Amino acid sequence: MIPRYTVIVPVLRFRADEPVLASLRETAPIGGLQILVAEGRHPARQRNAALARATGAIVVFLDNDCTISPRFWTALDLDFARPEVEVVGGPALLRPQANGAEKIFHALLTHPFVVGPISARYAARGVFRATSQTELILCNLAARHAIFERTGPLSTQLYPNEENEWLDRAQRAGVHIFYDPDLQVYRPQRSSWIAMAVMLLRYGIGRTRQLQVSKWRPTAHQAAPLILLGPVLAVLLGPAYLVALGVLWLALALLVAATCGGTLYWPQRLLAGLVAPLIPLLYATGQVLGIATLFFPIPGSQGEIAVFDERGKPVALGREAATELPN
Repeated sequence: MIPRYTVIVPVLRFRADEPVLASLRETAPIGGLQILVAEGRHPARQRNAALARATGAIVVFLDNDCTISPRFWTALDLDFARPEVEVVGGPALLRPQANGAEKIFHALLTHPFVVGPISARYAARGVFRATSQTELILCNLAARHAIFERTGPLSTQLYPNEENEWLDRAQRAGVHIFYDPDLQVYRPQRSSWIAMAVMLLRYGIGRTRQLQVSKWRPTAHQAAPLILLGPVLAVLLGPAYLVALGVLWLALALLVAATCGGTLYWPQRLLAGLVAPLIPLLYATGQVLGIATLFFPIPGSQGEIAVFDERGKPVALGREAATELPN
């Protein structure tokens, strides 16, 4: 029987006890399920290799550290019962057993004042609606298999930000993209300050690199580095402006502390408020650093890819080259 859904999960090494596999074993979506676990060191290539072997009418992209909510398949069934839905995604919520650092970072990433509409990637926002790549995240994304014939696969020239480029490309091709707040998965958040900073810098670099892959098609995100002018001008203009910047920073900190996640204690809220301005500043810094990468060739996607089913049985790749984008 041809399954209704194919779930694609990229991993470094196959492990039968991955959280997402344990979660999938506990569910039984109507219409059947094919699970493809792609092993390798290049997530975009891995997902494309698995996509080449997908037999389901609907492809679901999840990450290995995700667990799905009890209503995940019900929400997905309802979404794709709508004929206009071609791509749909939902939020990646914080896992229930998260530690204090994870809660602080997640509170910042779900605060609309700190990250804007991107907060919908990490918290259920609003109602089912048409959307763009801004609100969607690749660890909780589903698409009708047939649309890849119109859009092509994920770009193997990007990681991270490959889903942003693909969703932009899909939208330009007329694909209808939606956000469903009820389509939820749970996953860990970065658990150290260094890991969080590295993530933000990498995402900023990836956003700049996306310009090159998208044939220099700019997006609103490319204006983010302008916020770096504030601290730079304050330093150049003198102590009075630095004091003003400090007062503004504290005011923003208090505002964020008063309105951030209700699961945080007040000391955690104050800490979250104090570091909140660093979130956009680090992202913008990554974009500036990414400019240097534009002068170097895009790295090739080397390394072997192996695709397994949920039991660890190899699945033939077929002609993987057919899923690669031309340079």
